[in-house]
Amino acid sequence: MARPGLKQDAGNSDDALKYLHLWQIQAVRDVLLVASVAGLVWLGYALRAVTVPLLVALLVAYLFEPLVARLSRHPKLTRPMVVAGLLMTVGALAIGVVAVFVPVAVAQTAGLVRDYQDGRFRETAVKLSQRLPETWREQADGVIEFLPEREQDTDEEPQVVEDTPSQPTRRGGFVSAGRPAEVDEQRMREIVREELEQAGVGTESNTGSMHWLGVARGGARAAAILIGGIVQIGFLAFLIPFYFFFFSVWFPAVVRFGRSLIPISNRQRTLELIDKMDAVVAGFVRGRIVVSMIMGLMLAVGWKIAGVPYSIVLGLVVGLFCAVPYLGAIGVPVAVGLLAFRELGLADGGMQWYWILLWPTLVYGVVQTIEGYLLIPMIAGKATNLDPVTILVVVLAGGSIMGIYGMLLAIPVAACVKILCTDLLLP
Repeated sequence: MARPGLKQDAGNSDDALKYLHLWQIQAVRDVLLVASVAGLVWLGYALRAVTVPLLVALLVAYLFEPLVARLSRHPKLTRPMVVAGLLMTVGALAIGVVAVFVPVAVAQTAGLVRDYQDGRFRETAVKLSQRLPETWREQADGVIEFLPEREQDTDEEPQVVEDTPSQPTRRGGFVSAGRPAEVDEQRMREIVREELEQAGVGTESNTGSMHWLGVARGGARAAAILIGGIVQIGFLAFLIPFYFFFFSVWFPAVVRFGRSLIPISNRQRTLELIDKMDAVVAGFVRGRIVVSMIMGLMLAVGWKIAGVPYSIVLGLVVGLFCAVPYLGAIGVPVAVGLLAFRELGLADGGMQWYWILLWPTLVYGVVQTIEGYLLIPMIAGKATNLDPVTILVVVLAGGSIMGIYGMLLAIPVAACVKILCTDLLLP
């Protein structure tokens, strides 16, 4: 038999539910919270032209905060003065680096594209395939088919076609029955002109105007793409420093605002965890950026000494990949391949195979040794407290899930998860 008190409590709870708002129900609040986060992410993606410069500027302000805070302690320096001086210094360094390296990089990139389009890569690849074993030659030939051939000179004499029975064409000429007729460029123009005249379109002036109209359209399209790219780069080059200035000046206020959002009951414990994760993420990100820049310069110089073509471009690009541990190793086979292509194209045969394999690999090995024993301890330290096996596993897992972005985020996320598990789950 139910007690009267229980019935009365149940009745009171039913009456209370009638006057509750939807946002006062915990389950509804949870759903609204998840939906709000998803909506903010979608809105940020839809407005990425605005949000990306904001996020980049906030990240840069976060990375430079220790330096700005240290310099701001000087009695004669205010925070806006420090940030403005930092912007001017970084801008001057960036202009100097661009002035030194960009012309060389552009020249080497143009040479790489020219050699590819002129068919030199295909000729060297054919020579290389002839030295391969029979089992590998078929796969190599399949790759060679994707490389463009060298353009034939227009001064070459037309090939002589064997005499075969001919058949009359509808224009009164004859075509060989054994193979298609060899039509030179002049004859092709005559055929096109005759067809246009019969269709009522063509005179020489109309054909020329159509040609120049197509050229003008292509040039206008290329100019529009180029101008659009320049405008976008200039837009970002203005917005990111502009946002960075205000984010860096107001960074202490931003931190105080973020702390005020944490409930008072859990604030102390939460701030301790955030400080630990901040030390891990900041140490890793700042360290990897500096280390990857130094590694890129060392690889560019080392591969240049080893004779690798396009070494400046290759070294700087591989340096960017070095921001993710172990990812820079993809530059070694590229350097070996470029060196092999150049040496095989020389008249005297160039280097021996073992030197082609050894020099680029040796340069990368020396740079990796300097990174592991000198750069990491001095610049980054053991910020993440992750062993090499764990780092390799999380990098591969992040790459399989989110590609290059997953590789970049994998190590900081894994380090933060380790902190949470160590402080909250383990006894």
